[in-house]
Amino acid sequence: MNSHTIKKLFKLGVIAPTALLAMQAAAQTSATQLATGQYITPTAIAGAVQQALNPGLPAYPNFVAGEAVKSQLSPDGTTLAIICAGHNSLNNAAGKTDTANSTQYIFLYNVADANKAKPALTQVIQQTNAHVGLVFSPDGNTLYAAGGNDDAVYVYNKSKSGGTFITPGTKIALGHNKGGIGLGVEPNASGLGISADGKTLVVANNYNDSINVIDTGAKTVRYEYDLRPYNTTPATGNGQPGGTYPFARLFPRLDRDRPGPGQF
Repeated sequence: MNSHTIKKLFKLGVIAPTALLAMQAAAQTSATQLATGQYITPTAIAGAVQQALNPGLPAYPNFVAGEAVKSQLSPDGTTLAIICAGHNSLNNAAGKTDTANSTQYIFLYNVADANKAKPALTQVIQQTNAHVGLVFSPDGNTLYAAGGNDDAVYVYNKSKSGGTFITPGTKIALGHNKGGIGLGVEPNASGLGISADGKTLVVANNYNDSINVIDTGAKTVRYEYDLRPYNTTPATGNGQPGGTYPFARLFPRLDRDRPGPGQF
C-alpha cells in the first residue's frame, strides 16, 4: 500500500469520527438518549399532546385500551378514528372474564378548529374483534372497520343528526366457514381499501391469502380473489404469480369487472 493511499485512509478515519461526534452533540440538544448511547429525535412533534385511550367504562374507570393499530382521518378533516386490536381482556370483581367489556374499541375524536390542538373524544364504539382495517366512505358518513377473526367487516353509519355513528354496526360476513389456510388457522379480516365513488370496498384476508371485493350498497361480497402464488383457480388467471399473508389495504383497478393478474 503506497503512502498516498495510507494518507487518504488516515484522513477518512479522522474525519468520520469527527462528523459523528458533531452529529451526536447536535442531537443532545433536542433528543432523548437511550441506554445504548443512541438518540431518538425528535422526541415529539412540536405542539403534540398525548391522550390515554380510556373508553370510559363505568366499572373500570382507569382502564386504558391497548394496541392502537390504525388511525384514519375523515375526508373533511374533522373526525379522527382510531381502532384497537389488542389483548383487552377484563376480569370483574369475582375474577371472571367480563365478556361484554373484553372487546376491541374504536375511538372517535373531534379534531376540527380549536380541537386540532387538543382532540376531543366524542364517541367510543365497542367491537368484538378487530384488526388493522379502518376507512371512511368518501362522503364521511360511513365508517368501515375490519373484524379480525370475526371474519367480517363492520359498517357504522352516521345518525341523521350527524353527531355520532349508529351502533351496533351492520356486519358483512366474508364467508370463510372453513377457516383460514392451514390446520387450526382462523380467518383474519385485515386491511381495507375503498374506491373513490365509495361503491366498492376491498378487504385483505390475512390468513386466507385472498381479498374480498364488497358491494357497499348491497353490503354483500361480490367475489373473492385468491392471491396465492401459482394457484390454479380461475380467479387468479391459471398459474400466475401471486402473494401470501396480505396485511395492508389492497385495491384493484376498477376499469373492469374483475381484475386480472398484476392489476393491484
